[in-house]
Amino acid sequence: MRRTKRNAPASGRVYADMHARPRFLPILVLGMFALVAVPQTANNRRPSAPPARYSEQGAIAMPADRAEDSYAIYSMLMPGREFASMAPEQTTQWAIAAITINDGDRNPAIPPQGQLQAPPENPVGFQEAVLDYIANRYVRIALTRDAFRLNHPFSLLRPDEVAALRASRTSAEVSSEAQSQWAGFPGVTFFSEVYFDSKHRAALVYMNDWCAHLCSSGSWIYLEKHGGQWVRRSGITVPGA
Repeated sequence: MRRTKRNAPASGRVYADMHARPRFLPILVLGMFALVAVPQTANNRRPSAPPARYSEQGAIAMPADRAEDSYAIYSMLMPGREFASMAPEQTTQWAIAAITINDGDRNPAIPPQGQLQAPPENPVGFQEAVLDYIANRYVRIALTRDAFRLNHPFSLLRPDEVAALRASRTSAEVSSEAQSQWAGFPGVTFFSEVYFDSKHRAALVYMNDWCAHLCSSGSWIYLEKHGGQWVRRSGITVPGA
């Protein structure tokens, strides 16, 4: 009896295919792991969309590579021109918002390049700081009191405390307890995150001294580091910004 010969080549092709596919799986798995394991950088710290409102939600800790220079800049800029011109009895204690403000908190949210011009002797440093702002303009930073270097009494205020202080200045009905609690505070100072160039030799920061109807002026400030010290540089400002 003659036996029928099986189609070995076809069977061989199936076997080869079945054993070839697993060789691609490690590459695929490693590729997926690489995507998940990409570390965070300065350019991907920002949320994908503006936060809905000013709050502690979404605020991150101060990045270690920014802390020293950021707090040095915050400290040297205090108390701001508005509060510095007030009588001493009005400014017995300064108030600083404990959460930095971002583009979603400012209205209008004028960018730094819309209020300042790059200095002709350092346009690259200015533009790099602007790029850092663009990359991180929706980030909020939670500030730490001990990192400030101030020789004047001050408090870091949580968002609810900021709201209470502002209400004590603007509400028609203010309790005596609220008046007593916030007496001696001229208002509250808001800072943005500090935005740097690649060498941390140029910086941009937004600062706003708020004191109800008497003052609420916010402006971008450009600084440069000379001899290990941050120096405020003058810029061309837009009135009313």
